[in-house]
Amino acid sequence: MTEYCAGGELFYYIVNNESKCVSEEEASSIMRQGLSALKYLHANGICHRDIKPENFLLFNEKDPQHIKLIDFGLSKRLDKHD
Repeated sequence: MTEYCAGGELFYYIVNNESKCVSEEEASSIMRQGLSALKYLHANGICHRDIKPENFLLFNEKDPQHIKLIDFGLSKRLDKHD
């Protein structure tokens, strides 16, 4: 199932931000969500291998409070022996 994210890429949110910078509060929220996604993947034996702002989508326009990690084309399932 594909989920529609109307907000576009996190990269464009950062670059086109009207205040020309992302606040500490927004950055903290974005990082918390991104690291939480990575923690979930790693706990399930998956390595994304392409973490960058372009691979996070905003669920709602101009609202970084809810982001989604995308593009698992380079991801790899890790065995316990890797």
